[in-house]
Amino acid sequence: MFFYVLFVLIVLSYVFVLIVLFYILSVLIVLSYVLFVLIVLSCVLFVLIVLSCVLFVFIVLSYVLFVFIVLSYVLFVLIVLFYVLFVLIVLFYVLFVLIVLFYVLFVLIVLFYVLFVLIVLFFVLFVCKCVLYYCHRVSTQLQLINISYHISKNNPFCM
Repeated sequence: MFFYVLFVLIVLSYVFVLIVLFYILSVLIVLSYVLFVLIVLSCVLFVLIVLSCVLFVFIVLSYVLFVFIVLSYVLFVLIVLFYVLFVLIVLFYVLFVLIVLFYVLFVLIVLFYVLFVLIVLFFVLFVCKCVLYYCHRVSTQLQLINISYHISKNNPFCM
């Protein structure tokens, strides 16, 4: 019976050791599962951090692209406004040149009118001079005839 008790004690101790070993193995398995889950979670966390960085870089690049588009639009508007300003300056220059040319044309028309009036006055004066000369000649001739008539009428020798 001693052997039997010893055998039972050995078996019980073996069972106890097995149970302890099984418990330790279970704890190790659970701990390794927990470690695996922690590793997986840390990988997920790392991937999330990397994705957050990528998202941040994407947002920054989107902002940079937006700023570039806005600046391009502003540059385009400035170029269009410069073109409009240039066209306005050219139109004002053309208007100024037209006004100057109109003024020159007006002055030329006035000068031609003055020249025409001077020519007409010259011809009028010439005609008046000719008429005056003719009148003077006729008058002189008539005076001579009249004098001659008086002389012949009053002078008995001239008949």
